[in-house]
Formats: sequence, C-alpha cells, structure tokens
Amino acid sequence: MLDREKYNGADQLIACFKERNVDVIFCISGAGNLAVIDAIMREGSIQLIYSHHEQAAVMEAQGYSRISGKPGVVLVTTGGGAANTLTGILSAYLDSVPVIVISGNESSFHCENHSNLRAYGVQGFDSVEVMKPVAKFAVRIKDVSRIKSEFDSAWDSSTSGRMGPSFVDFPMDLQRRKGGIAATDSVSLKTNYNLLQSGKEIAKAEIEALRRDVASAERPLLYLGNGCRGKDELAKLQEIISVLEIPFCLSWSAADLLPSDHKLNMGRIGIYGDRAANILLQRADLIICLGTRLAIPQIGYDKSDFGRSATKWIIEIDPTECDKFKDTNWHILNCSTLDFLLRTNLVDISTTNKKKWREWIDDINQIWKKLPRLDQVGPTPHESYDVVHSAQVIDYLNTVLDDNAVVVTDVGAGLLSGHYAFAPRSNQRLFTSQGLGEMGFGLPGAIGAHFAAPNRQLVCLNTDGGIMFNLQELQVVREHQIPIKLFIFNNHGYSMIKISQQNLFEGRMSGSGVDSGISFPSFEIIAEAFGLQYVRIENESDMHDKLPLLLQHSVPVLVEILMSPSQKYLPRLSTSKQEDGTLVSPPLEDLDPLLPLNELEKFLGYQAHENSYRARGIPYAKK
Repeated sequence: MLDREKYNGADQLIACFKERNVDVIFCISGAGNLAVIDAIMREGSIQLIYSHHEQAAVMEAQGYSRISGKPGVVLVTTGGGAANTLTGILSAYLDSVPVIVISGNESSFHCENHSNLRAYGVQGFDSVEVMKPVAKFAVRIKDVSRIKSEFDSAWDSSTSGRMGPSFVDFPMDLQRRKGGIAATDSVSLKTNYNLLQSGKEIAKAEIEALRRDVASAERPLLYLGNGCRGKDELAKLQEIISVLEIPFCLSWSAADLLPSDHKLNMGRIGIYGDRAANILLQRADLIICLGTRLAIPQIGYDKSDFGRSATKWIIEIDPTECDKFKDTNWHILNCSTLDFLLRTNLVDISTTNKKKWREWIDDINQIWKKLPRLDQVGPTPHESYDVVHSAQVIDYLNTVLDDNAVVVTDVGAGLLSGHYAFAPRSNQRLFTSQGLGEMGFGLPGAIGAHFAAPNRQLVCLNTDGGIMFNLQELQVVREHQIPIKLFIFNNHGYSMIKISQQNLFEGRMSGSGVDSGISFPSFEIIAEAFGLQYVRIENESDMHDKLPLLLQHSVPVLVEILMSPSQKYLPRLSTSKQEDGTLVSPPLEDLDPLLPLNELEKFLGYQAHENSYRARGIPYAKK
C-alpha cells in the first residue's frame, strides 16, 4: 500500500500502470508531464520510449497494442503536446485500437476557473472537450482521490465492447500533490466489461432463422473482420469453418487472421479487392458478416447491391454502425462476435446441401484459377526494365519473409499493393491505419510493433510521400537500433492524387508530383543521416539479388524501390466519364481493367448489372 504522506499523484498513476502490467510508454517530455516522468524514473521498471512527435507517439502505441494485445500507453505534455495527439487518437478510434493517452495540463485552478478563456494558464486549453468526439472516453482528473477511479474507467472503456482510445487529462498541480486514494488501496481492480453482455440479447427466433438459412444455403460465405481477432472468437470460427467446410473471405483489417493458402479462403473483397472474390460475393446466396463494419471500401458505393443474390446477416457490436443498414432488408444483430458465435452454435448445423456446398467450393477454385491475383494488376507486371511494379515486390516478399514477420504499411503503394498482394501465412501480421488512412502511420506503427515483439522480423512498406509525414521517428530507430527493413516505394509523388487528377480533372496536375510542385530528399542521404544501411532496387534482378540477404540483417535498412510514376493500382473499382459528362461507377464485381462483358457474365452465371453495360458504352436491355 502506498504511503499517502510520501507519494504524490504522479506516483499513484504509476501504481495504476503497474497494476495493469504497463511496461512500455511512448512519451515526449514537457513542463506539463515532468512529475509523471520523474515518478516513472524513480519506480524504475517501466521503459520510456522518447518519440519525436506526439502524433507519432500515439501511432507507436497503436502498433504496440496491435502486436501485444494490450493497450498502448502515451504520455504527453499540455498545449501543443496534447493537440498533436489528435490525429493518432482519431486513427485509433476509427480502427478500434485500445490506446491510453495521458496528457498534462495547467494547474487545476486554471482548468476549473478559466474554462471560458481560450487559454488556461500558459499553454493549457480544454483538451478533454476537443478529444471527446474522437475518443471512447475523455476525462480530466479533478482531485487526487479520483486518480485511480478515472484511470480504471479509461482502461476499461478502451478494452471493452468495441475498443478504442481513452484520453486522461492530468493537471500539473495534481501530479505533485500528496495524499488521496492510492491505486493499491482498493480491494480489487475493476474488471473489463463481459463481452457476452455487449450489445443486445439475440432473440431465440433470430437464432432459429439464421440456423435455417445456413442449413438451406447452397452458396454460403462468411465475411470476417478485425472484430474476430480475439483468441476465443478465432478458435470458435476455426472450428466452424473446419466442421462445416464453409468458405470465408477476409477484410483488409483481418487479412492476416487466417492463412491465405487456407483451402476455404476465397480472398479479399472491396473496391481494391480481388476480382475473383468480388465475383464470388455476387454469386453467394448467404453472407454472414462478423467483426467488420462494412465500410464503403469494402462494399462499394451502392450498399443495396452488395451480395445482391444473398440473404445477409450482419453481426455488429456498435449500434451506430448497425443503424446505417436500417433501410435494408438485411438481418442486423447488435451483439459481439463472441456472443453470436456462442449463442448460435453454428458448428452443429446439419446442412441438407452438402453436395451443393462442394460444388460451390469447386466453383470458387475454378474462378480463382482463371483469375489469379497477380494477373489482375495490369497488362504487364512493369512498364520497362528500369522500374519495378510494387505488387511484384510484395509477391516476392511472400517467398522470403520469416513465418513470424510483422508487416506494417503506410498509404499509397505500401497500403494498396501490400494489402492486395501480401499473402500472410503462419504467424505473420499485416496492419495499417484503415479507417483514417492518414499518411505517416507506417513508420511509427512499425516502431511500436517492435517494442511489443522485439525478436520478430519487422518490415515497413512506405512511400516517398508517406515517409515525409513522420520522418523524424527514424531517430527512434537509430537510438534503439531497431532492425526494421524500411521499404520506400518511390514514384516521385502522390500516386493516388495523380490518378484522381487524371480521371476527373482532364489530367491537370498540381501538388501531386515532382513536376507539379512537391519535392523529396535523397533517401540515400536520409539513410546515412539516421544511420540506416541503404539499398536501391531498380529492377527485378536487383530485387532477387539483394532482398534475401538484407532481410536477415540485424541492423536497420532503408530499401528504396524505384517505381514508375504512372503506375496504377489495379484491379480497382473505377468511375468512368461518359460522352455526355455523366459519371458511371460499375458494380463491385466489375473492376478495372474491365473484362469483356461476355466473360464477366460467364463468371457471374447471369446477366451483368446495367452499369457494367453503361461503363462499356453498350446499350442495356434486360434479358
């Protein structure tokens, strides 16, 4: 038990950390958090990782959380320190990642008595009100007697139900004040909310209806997302898939959930998804979506056309996410994935259509044979021998990475080619910022992953544009000699912006390439400045000659990949402009480059969507 006369508020916070087994904190020091830093140093067992930007610190905590399975913790100062965490907190909120951000503030006197002023004291502001819309929980500690209870509430909120970030504002005077209730004074810790009690109760009639749908389905499909990552959820799903032999697909956030070569894995669906998987989605007659919020990049721009031939069951823990489908005739169950799996007990369903299911699996395999993943990235793998196609690099990494490798991506080529072409196996992990998709996540996300699992091979797929947003974190790599393999796909600009300007603005370029207003440093010089080895990949031969050896190096390496500035990311759902100026977006299964219409209809087994005709300039008449 802490001595209240000897220990201050900062000591009590550290006692809370210890009770929750916090062993790493990402931190930037400042006047507003010095008492907490001092308490951590005096306690001696928690490792402080000193980041170089608060935004990056929260992203590092995200990477730590994703790999360790427990909340990442961040400690920042008041004013700009707190404000700089906003992007990282929002990113964690959209991706449901548990992170605890502790921010200093001016003294509690200023916070309580100057609440109508724009500024509290010297640097303070109402950071709690700023963070409330983008955090699961945001609170200011107002008394040392509330330190433990507020911290416990923040932790429990972050780790229960649909997880997410919590923000705790800790005024400087309370950090130094002695007394209050010590963290170890309570009889027991507050436990996390039981996942089985998250969401609403599933009615018996709904369970029976679902089981009938599964039993009678001829072409069933499970659509699994990141909400299935829990140990119990995943074990139950693996049992169901194995016993029922039911095909499944994975969201990008869950691409590493089950091996890519699993015989029932039919790929990844979405506007940048697998062509084969999107076609199969539109052939399914039953779709059960678990642990995924079904965002637009997953289901396309017309949700009513998603799985157009299927009865759809959506299991979603967040009631607000459920509401976006209330205008459909889909079956929406507001409950946790684990609750659903335990209550419905799908594993014991005896289907009357086993023969049809086997035929469905045969169809899946045949379509994949005719539409293999790498054949869909364009007419040729590269435009000339002087460049490398980003998907080509990812496909090669599939053959040489360790079975436990952690792969973290930024946006652009790293994200699109990485999540399209990477084929996770064994214990490999793949993640990025999906919901916010902000540039600059890749490097700090990878750094955080290292501190959660320092002995795992670490790869960051980044770009010349993305790396510039948190370039300063390379100093953390240097300081701790993190053996990261940092791939920078260099296409001389922002490729996605270029593509949008080409498609929608008659090719007028501005702020998207080195010839239209932006510039980039020499990455060889950057590598030298931060103490990384440097390797340049200019062609396919370089890739095969240089990558296997450097991946095994125990030192940080920067790998610059020269890409064509005009490379596109295919296949993708694209919008075409008609002669009359109207825009046409084909359905989800009709990705660019467009297949011949008769070939698409052969794969579908029925007449293609009206917009597939319009996108090709062919008159549509219902057959």
